[in-house]
Amino acid sequence: MRELTGKLDDLVGRGRWDEAVSLLCSARELAAERHDDALKLSVENELMGIFRMSAREDEFLSAAENARGLMKKVRIDRKTRGTILINIATGLAAFSRAEEALPLYREAETLFNAVLSPEDVLFAALCNNMSAAFRSLGDIDSAVSYLARAEKILQKSPHHPDLATTRVNLAQVLVLLENGEDRAMEALDRAWEAFNDPEAVWDGYYAHTALKCAGAFEVFGQGERAAELRERADLIYERA
Repeated sequence: MRELTGKLDDLVGRGRWDEAVSLLCSARELAAERHDDALKLSVENELMGIFRMSAREDEFLSAAENARGLMKKVRIDRKTRGTILINIATGLAAFSRAEEALPLYREAETLFNAVLSPEDVLFAALCNNMSAAFRSLGDIDSAVSYLARAEKILQKSPHHPDLATTRVNLAQVLVLLENGEDRAMEALDRAWEAFNDPEAVWDGYYAHTALKCAGAFEVFGQGERAAELRERADLIYERA
């Protein structure tokens, strides 16, 4: 599965969704042949992410249903269970089902609290995703609060690309508040600082994050920064 994940990261980073799905469907067939429910669950979890990012709602819902069924059959630890629940919830929220997503996020948070340090980066991922759900429900104060928590966690892992993503997300939420424009621009500047961290590793995940965030810089009128992020991503993929 580790080798498969590496190939997937490259395909996803380049937006080659059909190839990523084809690769996973082959893995799904192999898992079925082997009657390997643990592998099936790993594949469905990856498919959920692909279908969410490529906006394929029906296929996402099918993969999520499969994953939920397999979670009842496969023995997995609480960290893994929580991570899969976050993946399901994030997809639901992306497809305008935030009210369905929040209980799953809460369950994941309970699982993480039992086994992880409060400073674990998985909590930052949880907070980022919960913030998006609250934003879609119009609860901007909660969205800001969860992003602030995520940023605080990630500041202790300063070279992680998710720190930039969190700050971009924060900028996009702060601008929705009355008189929040200045705070939003400050958050965006902090995001740019994170992208320019001299110790950041320019790998596939950095490239994926740069492309994901470039559009936000553009929306905020920072076209030069957006172009620079896209150029960095292209350079990383050319070297791969």
